Amino acid sequence: MQHIVRIIFITAILSVSGICSAQTGYNIKVNVKQFANQYIYLGYYFGKTLPIKDSIQLNSEGSGNFKGIVNLPGGIYLIGYPNKTDRVEILVDKNQQFSIRIDSAFTSKKITLTGTQEGTQFQAYQNYMDQKGKQYQALNNLPNQLLQDQKNVVDKRAKLTSDVEAYRNNVIKQSPTGLLTAIFGVIKPPTVPTANQQPKGKYDSTYAWQYYKNSYWKNINLTDERLLRTPVYEAKFDEYFKSVVAQAPDSIIREADKLLGATIANNEMFKYHLNKLIDRYINPEYMGQDAVFVHLFEKYVATGTANWYNEKQTKYITDRAYSLMDNKINDKAPPLELVDTTGKKVSLYDIKSKYTVICFWDATCGHCKEVVPRLDSIYTAKWQKMGVTLLGVMTDGGLDSWKKYITQHNLTTWLHAYQPDAKRKEDNEARRPNYRQQYDIVTTPKLYLLDKDKNIKAKQLTFQQIDNFLTQYNKTN
Repeated sequence: MQHIVRIIFITAILSVSGICSAQTGYNIKVNVKQFANQYIYLGYYFGKTLPIKDSIQLNSEGSGNFKGIVNLPGGIYLIGYPNKTDRVEILVDKNQQFSIRIDSAFTSKKITLTGTQEGTQFQAYQNYMDQKGKQYQALNNLPNQLLQDQKNVVDKRAKLTSDVEAYRNNVIKQSPTGLLTAIFGVIKPPTVPTANQQPKGKYDSTYAWQYYKNSYWKNINLTDERLLRTPVYEAKFDEYFKSVVAQAPDSIIREADKLLGATIANNEMFKYHLNKLIDRYINPEYMGQDAVFVHLFEKYVATGTANWYNEKQTKYITDRAYSLMDNKINDKAPPLELVDTTGKKVSLYDIKSKYTVICFWDATCGHCKEVVPRLDSIYTAKWQKMGVTLLGVMTDGGLDSWKKYITQHNLTTWLHAYQPDAKRKEDNEARRPNYRQQYDIVTTPKLYLLDKDKNIKAKQLTFQQIDNFLTQYNKTN
């Protein structure tokens, strides 16, 4: 009986011990004597932003506690100084009950951590990299006369690189699931096979690019949301879609879907990547890539998969998508049923021309007044000979101003047209999309280049860019 009681007692003690060890919430004790009686901040990395999570006022001894009843998400956090400019990086992951003493306000070398092995490991790595960085810089700063032995310098650089690689591999071996190991997976680029390792034994740039692209995410757990709160992950994402993926919309869409599929198991990672992709392609860097945004909207937003947007955000994204759906590059241009200055009907698809340039403009718009005469000059001097018809569509400003401007500037070689108010009212009452939406007319002037079949070949370009594009396109077609 006594033996049974003893077992029950020991089991109870172990249970209580287990509860105590599985502490929830964070308690980071900080001591920075230099900032006694001042406020310091606990922030973290999130892409290019540094959000503040907590703040405390240190006591007269420079001590204080960052506390919270809920665990912090793992990541690289920052203890920000009173000026909110200088800061110290700390790694926060599983163990969130520890102490940190900062003996200098301006260097991370005099940081003492207690009670966090993972945090200590991160500080040791930072100090190690600082040391190796200085050695590498010293090699770069050697006087010219000492650089005669180039092989010696190259060998020393290779040794430094090898030492860093060995250090990281040792960390990975010690902490295979640690945050620092996950960070190493992000910053390590794929190793492309050398020429003799590639098929046929010679260097193939296409093979090298494909190998690099296919191996890009190999060492990264795309469901590990800790990576979002580090200073390295966003740059990895940006490089992939800027420099690794082919910039054709179809290629981007394929890679975006693949990446989103890999993150779907973690809501924060999925949300982050979809937000980044929408931000990147809602106003893209290159013409035609807005098709990527339309795809993302149709597949993830319109279906309700992306359910975190508020009403205002949803409206903006939806309105933008509907303004781009009908004018994607290589799609058929939306019909334009208009009338000319005499009231005669004008239909876009009745124009028989090798090319059609549509200029949406307003005779009272200052920028239009600057561009339209120059557009007319290049049209009469060059484009007409190439088989271009220039269709000018009045968007605003009134009929009188529009007709007067056409006459004053002798724009007689254009085909001019507008949509009567009655037709616009009819579209609105029938809830049909107006040409303003279909052609994304937010600002003027706006130019479109169509081929003979009225496929959109270029848009959102200046008339000089249209000219360059048209010249090149005409040569190759």
